[in-house]
Amino acid sequence: MAKNTTKDYDAELNKTVFNIKHQRTFCMIKPDGVMRGLIGEIIRRIEKAGLKVVAMKMMLPTEDLIKKHYPTSDAAWVARLGSKAKKGLADLSLTAKDTYGTDDEKLLGENVLKGLIQYMQSGPVVAMVVEGIQAINMVRKLAGPTLPFMAEMGTIRGDFSVDSPVVANVEGRSIHNLFHASENPVEAENEIKLWFGGEIICDYSLGSDDIMYCKHY
Repeated sequence: MAKNTTKDYDAELNKTVFNIKHQRTFCMIKPDGVMRGLIGEIIRRIEKAGLKVVAMKMMLPTEDLIKKHYPTSDAAWVARLGSKAKKGLADLSLTAKDTYGTDDEKLLGENVLKGLIQYMQSGPVVAMVVEGIQAINMVRKLAGPTLPFMAEMGTIRGDFSVDSPVVANVEGRSIHNLFHASENPVEAENEIKLWFGGEIICDYSLGSDDIMYCKHY
């Protein structure tokens, strides 16, 4: 077997660096973010960080699309939703059965999922593909933790959202947290294909690219 040459190594290194600089992620401004007029502010924060939007559209998602976006057919994932609902009561001296009417995690998860689907169809969303260095981690850092009351000031959720999973579950709705961002490269790839499969994703340069991402001296 032939050994890798310096030329092969350099080519692989250049490919790795290119992929890091041009990593893509999927993110979405949810119905509450759209209806509160936060589209511009959220995009501004993404662009201000040095990332760029390479595809974007506003749409009313179908129930089928939402069910494909979330692993709704995964019984374990649905049960985890129920488990999270129960854990949300841990510091409140409340029981799931008294609060939600059941302590069965599968049933609780199905109720949470029902509210999530209704929430995601309550208005238009803005779906985006965002590109840039470590885009997946960067966008999630900009977004802040999923639970708004845990998100720090300076993040999208910390600055513009506050909600409680207990209140949401009791009211039979999803947590209103404004924004979605892919968690990892596999999820990002799958979500981009789901929401933008067959559509044009633009390739362009920002005026600041050479200063932010490249050696210019």
